Amino acid sequence: MGRAAGEPGRAGKRLSRDPQLRAELELCEKFGIPHSEFLGGDGHWTALDRAKALAWVEWQRSVCPECHTRLEEWDRERGGDPHAYVTDTMRCPGCELIEQERDHVPQDRSGYGVKIQLLPRDHATSD
Repeated sequence: MGRAAGEPGRAGKRLSRDPQLRAELELCEKFGIPHSEFLGGDGHWTALDRAKALAWVEWQRSVCPECHTRLEEWDRERGGDPHAYVTDTMRCPGCELIEQERDHVPQDRSGYGVKIQLLPRDHATSD
């Protein structure tokens, strides 16, 4: 993680550089297990596990919820690059279908709270 275990401060540099560690910690969070157990340990939370979990939470808080980048990735003064990313366009057929259905939801109060979801055709109930 780029610093001593348990050291307070910003999320460690290792999380920024190591997509494998991020993926592992994401799974650990999902399953509620310490990283050492993921790596084959006995499942007891160590000081290093706790430091990694706290660094993971701190790192996640630094990620933009919209574009999933971090400000320091763009900032030269913090080792970033203003051209760190390029855009790419894709079309998701599921999102397209949801947007089309959204056109049929009333814009007045009767449409408040209407949620549109995708269901597999073979699981959908017919009205």
